[in-house]
This record gives sequence, structure tokens and C-alpha cells, in this order.
Amino acid sequence: MRIKLNVTDARYDELKIELTEKGIEVDDDADLVLSEENSYSQWLTGQAQEEKKYIRVENIIYIESFSHDVIAHTPQGDFKINKRLCHLESLLNPDNFLRVSNSAIIARDKVKSIKPMLFAKFILTMSNEDLVDVTRSYYHIFKEKFGI
Repeated sequence: MRIKLNVTDARYDELKIELTEKGIEVDDDADLVLSEENSYSQWLTGQAQEEKKYIRVENIIYIESFSHDVIAHTPQGDFKINKRLCHLESLLNPDNFLRVSNSAIIARDKVKSIKPMLFAKFILTMSNEDLVDVTRSYYHIFKEKFGI
């Protein structure tokens, strides 16, 4: 049996040892997830040049989806994530991350500037100078969270 642990760093090693002793494999690609209540991921698994990488969530600038790909943008580069955006949204702390469209989640502290547009939209300049749209569906949520 394989299990992914979604727990705080303090509990991760303790639980991994205990589960391994019971013959349960701890793997970040497992479908079954053991998580603490109100615990959010501190690491995500991604791919760059066919190599599996662990990405610290605090380094993520924004995550976008297009077609069947989900890409996490970080200062270290772009990484393909093998999870749907809606699943990632539940793994990330809502105090630090915000969904701004059907195809993007931003790190709130990585927004460099906010430009209002016509028809209830915003264009965000992120810390890496990429532009991300806040769509009309998420306009009021964005305004509330950013106190605009």
C-alpha cells in the first residue's frame, strides 16, 4: 500500500517511520492521502526536463493551467504538476494563495502591481514580471481578499 503524507514538517518524519514499520510505503505520487486537519502542503512534486523535483510552496509565484498541463512558476523555473488546479487549490493555504481565474492561482505576496481594467477585471504583474488576469468571476473575491 502507498500513501502520500500531507502533514506538517514536524510530524512528517515521525509518521513516515511509523508507517514504514507497518509495511506502508510513503510516496508523493500515491493516490491515497493521509492529512492533518487544516494542514496545507509545504512541498509539491513537479517535473522539469523529465526529472522529478520537489518544489517548496513558498517559492511558487503562480500556478496556471492550459490544455491538460498545470505549470507552477517559481524563481528557479517552471515545473509541470500532475494534479488538477482544483486539487492544488485545496492543498494550498488560502491565506497565502488565491484563485483568480479558472486557470490561475496566485501567491498573494508575489503580486507586484494591480492594474484595474474595464468590465470588472484586473491585470496583475507578478514578481517575475509575468501578467496574470483576474477574471470577472473572481473579481469580487479578489477585491475582498486584497481590501480594494
